[in-house]
Amino acid sequence: MESNVYQAPASEILTAKPEAAGVALYVVAPWKFNLLFWATMGIYGLYWNFKNWQYQKNHRGKNVQPVWRALFSVFFFGPLLKTINQENEGKAKPLPVFALATLYILANLISTVSDRAAARMDSFGILDLVSLALIPVTWAVMFKAQKTINFSQDDTQGRRNNRLTLANGIWIMLGMVLWGLILLGLASGYFPEQTQAFLSSLIMTAS
Repeated sequence: MESNVYQAPASEILTAKPEAAGVALYVVAPWKFNLLFWATMGIYGLYWNFKNWQYQKNHRGKNVQPVWRALFSVFFFGPLLKTINQENEGKAKPLPVFALATLYILANLISTVSDRAAARMDSFGILDLVSLALIPVTWAVMFKAQKTINFSQDDTQGRRNNRLTLANGIWIMLGMVLWGLILLGLASGYFPEQTQAFLSSLIMTAS
């Protein structure tokens, strides 16, 4: 049989699998990020880490477990920053991965150790304030990362995610209750008599 020299080879042609449509990282409006972070005393960071890895899994096909990477974020925050830089390549100045990851890890580890040490003490001391003092450090690191995330996804103002949902409202209320309990506990530890008098007057007023 005479062959056609112009015919394409009968081999299988491999094509790259197209990426799923949508953003590859968790975009959120700066004001919303700040509100949710501070209202929940930084607990929002767990969800934030989870969502970023979930987007990478869904839209980049990465073989990751978002839940575990969020729960153990001290081990995976550096890789997340590197991922953010990859998404932001050619668009803006890359994040200083080593510096930011070090700050994040130290803040989380020191906070955990101080909380456990403070729980074993019979009286209030400086250790009870360490975790609260380190919240701004974690916030500064994550907020810088968030701004870069928004930029990498061509949405600097986070318009894709700039409204509060019902779930957001519930978490904010729970966070405010947590803030109240912690501040009340600190006040009763450092100023027991004044706190007791305040609570007594508050109960009398309510009744």
